[in-house]
Amino acid sequence: MGLQRARDVALEVYGETAPLEDVITWSEWSLARVGFRPTNCLAVVDVCRDELMAGVDEAISATWGRPFQVGALGAMVLVGRTGMQAALGHVPGEDGRHRFVVFCLPHIGVDENGTVGRVQRRGMYRETSACGALAAFREQLAAGERDFAVESDDIEQSLLRRRLAPLVPVDAVPDLVQLTELARRAAVEDTVTFIDRARGSEPVDVACISGVVLHLPEGVDLVASVQAEVVIDGVARALPH
Repeated sequence: MGLQRARDVALEVYGETAPLEDVITWSEWSLARVGFRPTNCLAVVDVCRDELMAGVDEAISATWGRPFQVGALGAMVLVGRTGMQAALGHVPGEDGRHRFVVFCLPHIGVDENGTVGRVQRRGMYRETSACGALAAFREQLAAGERDFAVESDDIEQSLLRRRLAPLVPVDAVPDLVQLTELARRAAVEDTVTFIDRARGSEPVDVACISGVVLHLPEGVDLVASVQAEVVIDGVARALPH
């Protein structure tokens, strides 16, 4: 009953969703058609540090091999140009080309009561927030905080606030669904920007798959708002899904 209620709410909020495993399987066969294979690519994974995302890491690794991790709290991408230069040095180049398969996947919970932004974690008697970092940011916005400084003892959360705050209209308090979408867009933009700045004279092709992971009861993970694009020789095109 609880799982079905969560599924109904997920459908109401997001429309079409797909099981996580189906999205990963689709990524393999779809990208094979444009020259991306597990043997000639490096997967770059941007997910939140939350332990709930371990299954996402495992699913991507099972198909695309061990990935280069770039995610911080809230799936923010903080590795910068230097981090992407390191990743570029790890990419197979069997045919003289370098290929990244990027997964940008922030997350959100839907509990058995259909409450968006809450999830029942293993061994806990009550629901907690998911994503907790984005929920904490929203609480500060609701309290009227807008001037966010970098805190040396809270670096990642500080940078999350500074990255997303300019995207929020003045006096607006987005709900968690809206904030998660802002996080997805920022993650995609930053990852692509850092890769572009890290590249040298060698050709670098990039496939970027993004979406929002929904944690439902009974360990069910779905993906909503899936978007996919490949950039080959500087030409971008969407992948149908």
